[in-house]
Amino acid sequence: MSTQRRWRPLLTAALLLASSGAWAASVQPTTYPGNFTSCNDLPGVGTWQGLGSSTGGAPVNGQSYNLGLPGQSITFNYTPSGQNQYIGFNATVPMDYIVVKGGNAYNVFHYDPAVSADINLYSPDNGSGEPAGVSHVAFCFLPKPSGEKTADASWKRYTDWSIDKSVTPEQITMFDGDSHQVEYTVTATPLTRGIYRVSGTITVKDPFDFGWKATAVVDTMQFGNAPNQFALQWTAQGGDTDTLDCTKPAPNAQKIILACSYAFDLSSLSHPFLLNASGGVNAAGITTQRNGSCGCADDGSSGGSPGSAQSYTFTATAAFTIPANPAESYGDSFSVDDSMLPNAVDHSFALGDAGYVWTYGRPQPFACDADGGSHNNTATGSWSTGANTNATASDSASVNVACRTVSISKTAQTRYDRDYGWSADKHIVVSPADAKVTGMQGCLADPIASGDYAGNYLCDDIDVTLNDGGSYETVYRLAATRGIESESGFAVSGDIQVNWPVDVTPVFSPSAPSDVLHFAGGTTQSVSPTCDAQGPTSLHCAYQASLSGKLDGYNQASIQRVRQCYDANGAASDCGLQAYDSNQAALAYGDPNVETDRCVVLTDLFNGTAGLNLGTGFGWTVQPLLCGSFVHYATGDVDPDPDMVRSLDVFASWLLPSQTGAGNSCEFMVPNLLTLATDNGANKSDEAVLSVRVPELCANAGCTYTLGYWKTHSTYGPAPYDATWAAIGENTLFFSSGQTWYAVFWTPPKGGNAYYILAHQYMAARLNVEAGASAPTQVSSAIAQATAWFTGRSTTAPKGPARDTAINLAGILGSYNEGTTGPGHCSVSPSTLSKAAQ
Repeated sequence: MSTQRRWRPLLTAALLLASSGAWAASVQPTTYPGNFTSCNDLPGVGTWQGLGSSTGGAPVNGQSYNLGLPGQSITFNYTPSGQNQYIGFNATVPMDYIVVKGGNAYNVFHYDPAVSADINLYSPDNGSGEPAGVSHVAFCFLPKPSGEKTADASWKRYTDWSIDKSVTPEQITMFDGDSHQVEYTVTATPLTRGIYRVSGTITVKDPFDFGWKATAVVDTMQFGNAPNQFALQWTAQGGDTDTLDCTKPAPNAQKIILACSYAFDLSSLSHPFLLNASGGVNAAGITTQRNGSCGCADDGSSGGSPGSAQSYTFTATAAFTIPANPAESYGDSFSVDDSMLPNAVDHSFALGDAGYVWTYGRPQPFACDADGGSHNNTATGSWSTGANTNATASDSASVNVACRTVSISKTAQTRYDRDYGWSADKHIVVSPADAKVTGMQGCLADPIASGDYAGNYLCDDIDVTLNDGGSYETVYRLAATRGIESESGFAVSGDIQVNWPVDVTPVFSPSAPSDVLHFAGGTTQSVSPTCDAQGPTSLHCAYQASLSGKLDGYNQASIQRVRQCYDANGAASDCGLQAYDSNQAALAYGDPNVETDRCVVLTDLFNGTAGLNLGTGFGWTVQPLLCGSFVHYATGDVDPDPDMVRSLDVFASWLLPSQTGAGNSCEFMVPNLLTLATDNGANKSDEAVLSVRVPELCANAGCTYTLGYWKTHSTYGPAPYDATWAAIGENTLFFSSGQTWYAVFWTPPKGGNAYYILAHQYMAARLNVEAGASAPTQVSSAIAQATAWFTGRSTTAPKGPARDTAINLAGILGSYNEGTTGPGHCSVSPSTLSKAAQ
């Protein structure tokens, strides 16, 4: 009984481990008893799907048999020749089974895989210890498809580069004028990958036109130094799973039923073992199929009958070797262009360099203040990625430069001492009329310009003429003038403050600032300040200097810092000096620090001459503390103390000539002394002397007042009442005018009415005579003529000779009243005049 044997595709990995080539080797036969007639009798095989036949009898040495395929044969030879126990064969088609029959049994030689030749085949032992002689030989074979493949290996090297740029230091803090070098470091990192390609062709043939069709191909590649397997496949059904490019050609002379091309492209980035691989094996597992088969007749002739579909899987292998050198190499060099440096390519790295590090400094160190802020610097590297393509990589490094400065400021405080000089000035205020009288001493040329006594004059000494019982209200001008007598002790002092930020430390040379006084005109004076120990952020100094006077100018300080030039590691070296100037502190002079005689005590002493008036030492304090120039007019009440004399009125009855010891003198003096008491005791004073003359006391004829005096000194005022009016009476009617004397005095001569012109001078002359003034003959005659002229006359303005007479008489009497003729003018106080005008 035979069983069917099915051929299955061998797509497993076991195929990949098969030998790279077929071999012919003797196999151990299997012995079966009995007779063997056809390939269908193969034990355990069943219906034979291939071809086969029998020699029918013992083959003749060198005899060939037709295999039933055009041009295909098998030849048997005894080895050695001349005997019939051991036989060999050579066939043009590989044999699967050779059956050698001898005696009552047969040996089955099974070749898997099929072989085209073998020797020393034999029949079973015949009991003699030797094989039986060959009675006949059967040969069974399946004309199988064949496969061929090629495998060529090559690789390309690609090096990609990355770049890292750093800088030392990244943060720089320094003073203005300093510089700092930096060091840039560019580190290139190559990443080399190999793109390995194993490619070739797979050719499947049906060399005997046995109707085979290729249904699947699995191409598997394995390198010798790793277990990794890489596979591509093709199936007859097609679809997205196909990774082999295979085509089924039309019938062709080469009997090719399938042609495939393949390529494995692998990167060492994914498979690092490739960097050390030298080669490997590429095996294609090929599955074929044919529909139906041929059976063999019992007589061994070829023939066939329909059968089921038949599959056959086999392997085609090819070894490959990886070349030592790549076919192409890209990125072997890395060219770096730095944005800071002038060249197009500033540095190049070559694959295989040690370290791949490039360090360099900035062409010019960073300097403050020019380079303050952030400075970004980029290094860009480029490399080839293909025959006509390139790639770039870049990285940047930033340096932040913080610039600091030193500030210096100063103050200037001046000081000096001042000694004030004072002058006392005392004058008597007199009317313009009195100022013209002979005997007035030291009168100022110009009258008083403003105030209550404007138009009057200031005199040092005056002579006053009064009638017996008359009065003169004295007005004194008390003045004190303060001036600068001397200034000394000029000096200037102050602070110098130097500051800087906390994150830097300056070195000063010299350690203290210089300080110079600059004066108008270009002269200078150096000052040496005294400084405290330098602190972490400041230096404080103080200074003082004497000055030759109140000099205009300013004071300015300067300090020098040692410039530092730093290398990239922060090591500093001295590289010059940086100067800093302070503000110009002006020499401004305010109030003096020490003042001598700044204030005085102002006193006024009346009648300081012994024996006169109130006696020695009578005085009053005008200003208890006078600290500036002073002007004061003193009249009337000068001391509020009710127990003191409250008036400066000078009366003729104060002291008679006999009381002064002056004999028949009719004149006495009223001296007055203004005194300034200073700090240092150097008192200043000024005296004004009022000389009072009373002619009547010397048997003289008195003095006369103007009509203005008499019209204001009646009981109606406004000036103090003069008792002379009582002899006539203010309300007495004036002749036939219908008006009182007082009314006529205050009636203006409108239109030049000669009646009132003569009346005013007439009334004043009459009152002057009543007051004791002597009247010359011409005046007495004029008074008598005027009396006759007024008698019976109305106030109507006269005309013609009457008017001429009135005008002539008024002129004579006016000269008398005004003191031009007669005994002279009586002095009148400006205060009295001022009151009369109110």
